[in-house]
Amino acid sequence: MTATIESTGSVSRVKPVVDELGPRFTRLSDDIWATPELRWEEHRSMARQIEAAEEYGGKITKCAGGVPTAFMAEWGSGSPVIGFLGEYDALVGLNQKAGSIVQEPDPDNPTGNGHGCGHNLLGSGSLLAAVSTAQYLAENGLPGMVRFFGCPAEEGAAGKTFMVAGGAMDGIDAAITWHPWDGVTTGQWLTLAYTQAYFRFKGVAAHAGGQPHLGRIL
Repeated sequence: MTATIESTGSVSRVKPVVDELGPRFTRLSDDIWATPELRWEEHRSMARQIEAAEEYGGKITKCAGGVPTAFMAEWGSGSPVIGFLGEYDALVGLNQKAGSIVQEPDPDNPTGNGHGCGHNLLGSGSLLAAVSTAQYLAENGLPGMVRFFGCPAEEGAAGKTFMVAGGAMDGIDAAITWHPWDGVTTGQWLTLAYTQAYFRFKGVAAHAGGQPHLGRIL
């Protein structure tokens, strides 16, 4: 179940903070779009995120959970401890010129990589939410700690699982993330666990969901 966000109550009081900070994080998003980096290689993207977090007083922990391109930024004290999850990894072969509404590679990007899933927005927007929340709590004398987690390797490598295994997210009361879409809604999503497994077999492959009866093991 989802619910549309309305500009009432505390949301309307947070909005001026977001509006004031927005241009800085739009520039951050554009910067990360222009220099797309693949999973586990997001050193420049991470550095730009850290730079923005430090501008607004974030206390930085690098190599969060033992992951070289992960980090945590922290504001405030006490409880609850609210986590915001952001990503910044790109994909192979999705090079795209900014502002173009047709498939058009950027001639200034020699890597061929690109943010086809909007991770330049996802990480920057999540960091904007974290900073805005931290400022709102501080300005209103409210208790609570905000932690932003820079999460690498979401695209096909489950970077967050390594961060969790390394203890990076211990002690948080809630974790919030978002994804670029054509509308703004909120909701709780329950999903199955993620794992990678490799099988070797001899036979005839078939789609387990569509034509399982065609499969053969020899």
